[in-house]
Amino acid sequence: MRSIARAHLSQLIEMFGADGCLRVATSSETDPDDSSPVATPDRREPGEPKEQEEEQEEEEERS
Repeated sequence: MRSIARAHLSQLIEMFGADGCLRVATSSETDPDDSSPVATPDRREPGEPKEQEEEQEEEEERS
């Protein structure tokens, strides 16, 4: 059990570092089989409905 805990701790240190900041690897290549949702600039996931207020603001801007 102790070896499992050490392996998990090693993974966490690799991900977050000793300072606690999450390390994120980025890649310029996109995986065509990757079906994970990507957040849009307004932090909504694709297909997530907008708030009613946001829709009204957009309509006012178009007018």
